[in-house]
Parts: sequence; C-alpha cells; structure tokens
Amino acid sequence: MHRKKVHMLALVSGIMAGGFLLSSTASAAEAGATAAMLANTCAGCHGTDGISGGPAMPTIAGLPANYLKTIMGEFKDGTRPSTIMGRLAKGYTTEEIALISDFFSKKKWANAQSHANSKNATAIDAAQAAKGGKVVADAKCDKCHEDDGVFQDEDTPRVAGQWLDYLIFKMQDYKNTALKVPQEKKMETAMEKLTLEDLIAVSHFYASKK
Repeated sequence: MHRKKVHMLALVSGIMAGGFLLSSTASAAEAGATAAMLANTCAGCHGTDGISGGPAMPTIAGLPANYLKTIMGEFKDGTRPSTIMGRLAKGYTTEEIALISDFFSKKKWANAQSHANSKNATAIDAAQAAKGGKVVADAKCDKCHEDDGVFQDEDTPRVAGQWLDYLIFKMQDYKNTALKVPQEKKMETAMEKLTLEDLIAVSHFYASKK
C-alpha cells in the first residue's frame, strides 16, 4: 500500500509538472531560454534548485553535468525506460539538455533525510543499513561508489544521502532485466549476483550516509 501510494504521488506530480514543463519549455525556447529558465520547469518534481522534497524523486543538485546529460539523453532517445521523463526529455534540444545539466551540477547537494518533510518517506533502518554495508564491501561497490557513495565523477553519481525510496525503486529497476535499464557491465554483473533483499539493504546503507 505504501509503495502504491508513493508511486501514485510521483505519477500525479510528474503529470502536473509535465504539462507545465512542455508549455513553458516551448515559450522559453522562443525567447532564447537561459539555463535557469529551463531548469525552473524541473522544480515541480525535483524541487527548487534540484533538491527534491519527496521520497520518490531524486535530488539532482550537485550531480555531475556529464552524468545528468547522459541520463537525459537516454530518456530523450528512449534507451532509458521511464513513465514521465522520456516524454518530457523529448521536449528539449540537445543544447538545452546540456544547459540544464550544467545548471544543476553547480547547485549544492542536500542530504534527503536532513530536509525530509514527507510523511510518505520510508525510514532508514539501522539493521538494514549495517547489512547493506557488508553487502557493499563484499560486492566491491566501492570500486566506483567510493567513500560510502559520496564520491562522484563524470559518469558516477553521488548516492550517499539520496532518498531511500528512490534508491529502492532504482534497485528494483536495475534488477528487472526486462526493463533493460542502461548500466555499466560491471554493475550489471554485480546486480546478477545480488538478491533484491541485498539491494534493499544496500539502499538503506547509502541513504544513511551524509
């Protein structure tokens, strides 16, 4: 029931933001949109300056520009499965996606639990986080997600302090091979070896970090 409720909230907010995004993107393009103007249309789901206030939506403030650009490009060309983002990304040009990505990459990250105001957010479980830490060590996740997930580079996003619900949703997506979510081969191999229970614990671990 909780999962359905969170998904419904995400879908409704996405649809509402989507209508605004498409109309405002068109008018912004006509006027020669600035990065801030374009990025403002993302606030309906991802929050002001990319700091999400809801558990189903990721915070994108401070994430690498190249990573954001890659993800948006995958949404735009349909290689990354989505419910709302694919349709929205198609409304942007490649140049606009680059502007948006650069804009959010320069914003300051904020840990989800430190600014959580949603009653629908799943609480981090200490026992699960401890289990997740062991899974991370055994699976050698820190080869890419160094420093307990705080590290990031142009292809690797920060995962420490991200919304727990979002991390769990994404782990489920990665585990679902039918979705064919784009991922590095080494991550795909790791996913094959881990159970969904392992991945949920990993989500608790990374969400608990700051």
